[in-house]
Amino acid sequence: MNIFERMLNTQALMFVYVVTGIIMAKTKILKHEGRSSFINLLLDITLPCMILNSFNVDADINQLIAAGEIMIISSVCFVIAWLSGKIFWRKAPKERRAVLEFATQFSNAGNAGLPIVAAVFGAEGVFYASFYLMPVRILIWTAGLSLFVEGESFKDKIKILLKTPSLDVVFVGLVLMFLPFKLPSVLSTAIKNMGDMTGPLSMMIIGAALGESNLRDALDVDAFKLTFVRLAVQPLMYLFLLRAVGVPDILWQVTVVLTAMPAAANTEIIAEMYGKDYKFAARCVVVSTIVSLVSVPLLTLLF
Repeated sequence: MNIFERMLNTQALMFVYVVTGIIMAKTKILKHEGRSSFINLLLDITLPCMILNSFNVDADINQLIAAGEIMIISSVCFVIAWLSGKIFWRKAPKERRAVLEFATQFSNAGNAGLPIVAAVFGAEGVFYASFYLMPVRILIWTAGLSLFVEGESFKDKIKILLKTPSLDVVFVGLVLMFLPFKLPSVLSTAIKNMGDMTGPLSMMIIGAALGESNLRDALDVDAFKLTFVRLAVQPLMYLFLLRAVGVPDILWQVTVVLTAMPAAANTEIIAEMYGKDYKFAARCVVVSTIVSLVSVPLLTLLF
């Protein structure tokens, strides 16, 4: 089965989970106030477990070198995305510019991207994706946050980073790789099984958010422009650039998949937290999420 078929099957499966989430929201099985508990479960337990499981392997110097390469790639992609945001949205209304630039710079690579990478590329893909996301998680709470608020101290930003389990667990995983022994079978199995919950859980949460949304409100021209930049312009640019410079297949493929994800789910959360246009931010997340179910498999036809 080629990458396109695997991605198509994965997105079809994810679509089933999304529809399940929509049904849960519409029938009030999962209410708005309960969704935050599911999000905490995802961010604090299942996602870190999935990342940690990818490190429960024998250390390979070549893999570590490749991990360093993908961190450099991630940083370069951010610079390109930052410049793209400044160029594309320089004429956007001031009250929307922060949202548009943030959503251009950051995709939903963690919540949605990692489960898809796991399903298509396996544990090796998750390993590299975890390193790709390290600079992203640092930048999202520094450069990204600065788009919405000024005056946030460096100390406060560091505190936010240290409270991010999916970042902390990468360092734990690195230690685990170099230990002269492996985790007990029961513990490693438990970590793997909890990590396997990430894909269905993340998609059901996204589905529940869609179920609470008024899709008529999503018909926003700027949201569709953002979706085009987020799901087509940027990933295609990275795809041709990384292939042209000879980046190993697994690294550029993981990078393209992660950058082809919809707008970061916390775009709306941060916008609301700091008094920006969070309703518009929610539209950007909704529209890009729906379109990504089709655009991501199509993109892999170029792999």
